[in-house]
Amino acid sequence: MDIPRTDTGNAKTRQPAFGRGIWQRTPHAVDSGVMLLPRLSRMVVASLVVPLLTGIPNREMRAATSDDAIVRAGQQDLATNLLVGSVAASEGDNAQAARAFGTAARLAPNFSLFSERAFFYSILAGSPEAGALAPAQPSGVMPELAMGNAAALAGKWDDAVTHYVKAPSDQIMGLLRPLLHAWALQGAGKTDEALAVLEPARMDRTLGGYYTLHAALIAQLGGRQMRADVLFGQSTGMAGGDLFTTLVMAHWLVSQGREAEARALVNQRIAGMPVLETARANIMAMIHRPVVTRPVQGLAQAYGLVALLIDQQLYAHDGADDDRQPDAAMELGTLRGTEQMMLRMALLLDPADSEARILLSSMLHARKQDRQAREALEGAPADDPLQPVYRTEQADLDLVMGHKEQAAQELRDLLRQAPGDRMLWSSLGDALLDQQKWAEALDAYQHAIALTPHRLEGDDWRLLFGEAIAQERQNHWPQARTILQQALQLAPNEPDLLNYLGYSMVEHGENPAMAESYLRRALALAPSDNQIRDSVGWVLMRLGHVAEGLPLLEQAVEQMPQDPAINYHLGVAYWMAGRRLEAVNEWQNAIQFQPDPEDRRKITAALAYATAWKNGGVSAAGALPADLRPAVAPASPSSHTNGTHH
Repeated sequence: MDIPRTDTGNAKTRQPAFGRGIWQRTPHAVDSGVMLLPRLSRMVVASLVVPLLTGIPNREMRAATSDDAIVRAGQQDLATNLLVGSVAASEGDNAQAARAFGTAARLAPNFSLFSERAFFYSILAGSPEAGALAPAQPSGVMPELAMGNAAALAGKWDDAVTHYVKAPSDQIMGLLRPLLHAWALQGAGKTDEALAVLEPARMDRTLGGYYTLHAALIAQLGGRQMRADVLFGQSTGMAGGDLFTTLVMAHWLVSQGREAEARALVNQRIAGMPVLETARANIMAMIHRPVVTRPVQGLAQAYGLVALLIDQQLYAHDGADDDRQPDAAMELGTLRGTEQMMLRMALLLDPADSEARILLSSMLHARKQDRQAREALEGAPADDPLQPVYRTEQADLDLVMGHKEQAAQELRDLLRQAPGDRMLWSSLGDALLDQQKWAEALDAYQHAIALTPHRLEGDDWRLLFGEAIAQERQNHWPQARTILQQALQLAPNEPDLLNYLGYSMVEHGENPAMAESYLRRALALAPSDNQIRDSVGWVLMRLGHVAEGLPLLEQAVEQMPQDPAINYHLGVAYWMAGRRLEAVNEWQNAIQFQPDPEDRRKITAALAYATAWKNGGVSAAGALPADLRPAVAPASPSSHTNGTHH
């Protein structure tokens, strides 16, 4: 569930962005949940990618300067394409970057760097043009893979074998080559040779089960059913828990008359990846038909394997401190780029590769490339069984991008088809909460909770959080408090919950000491969360701890200098500290940063009071806005709207 950050309500109602990608945030185990790949060496992965990165523009790179020999030659169209390509690359628009650098390469054929850039971005964009550009590139892994893929798609299997075998050796190719080589041989009708290629790989202590599974698929596709059954039997319990493996093994179990076991296996996978719930019926139907019917699908799964292993590496690293170091940051960037290339190659070979498609979308979303993440989902075949999953993810992305009405309508359409899907109800609650439709959001969350097939546990705190927000926004504070405390029992160390509950208690005049302890815990758990810092500083100041709250608010404004709510908070703190001129300056800043109507009303009232105070038109207590005095007494029924929000 991804509770959105609303633009209305109190400071406490700045909803936390709970990480949309349920798919991305579930470790993709390929061998019974064990971390399979040793820590990828930056040098090893760099041998695959870095030769392509040389000269590739980043966000700091500029277009060719006027001193460039090419620009001096007066080729203005070239300079324009270099500029377009650089800007597109900095914005993550790989398709546009590939087109621009491809044009530049044609305008200046003697400058190989432009062709290399076009090739690199073609791979990242998943464009077939990469295969056409590959022969002109310096010798390396990626050009050989691109040419091998192009040959496979054209049915030139012997050529594909040549390119896959010719690719230079490194750790990545050590994983890929046996699968690519074997599937290309199967494409050429050489089943026995393909199985022989995989035989040594099957002995691998970590990935042996996965190679055995592919050997079984090749034997089955080559008409060696008895051999396939033996290999499927050997891979049982060895190959891992990715969706592809689950479906392959489930189909084989069905063929052996063990459908109950097959269904149990699929149910277990869906339980581990809740995002799949929307397509449960479609996924169950898939166990009655073969998963792989063409060799190119096997090739796609080879690239998918590497992507999943890299994703495990990144998942295990998530939140570690060493990514602040330049070398570590470079390593992570290289891993992410490699994962994207592997996924793009998988989808180029097999557009119906559902796992690659959703993982790619989630990865792009994590990089804040939401438009590209949505486009990745749009490329799926119309008859893809996971279309409901894609549509749910698209609605979530629409919500992230601010397309609130569109997201809500998409979710309602899906619910008409699957009214018993609690994940859809949860997502609809998020969308309605973001539109300030509190009653409708509450109904959606309560539907989701009612459909939960077990006692609320674990991540179900998110459902309760959404329900509590919807209750509180309708002035049902006692109900909201009870629900928040229930959520806190499920997730006692969630800083957003602690922040929300503590802030609400202060605004409703309940137990200031306990509220303060909740807030301090929230800040201790998330010291770098600037919005929590602002909320804690604001509440401490409201509790009369001006000297302690003021530095937190000053830090918040330093980190988010154009947030009208934070500027307003700091102005109030300055006013309460007796620094009236600075308070007015902050309010004047806040009014310029397009505050929402409620915040604008409060800022305007504060400025009006300050002007009247300066002119002697009010007494020290007369017409004093509620925010300009400590919240030490129980709040009136409407006073909980005195705070600001983001």
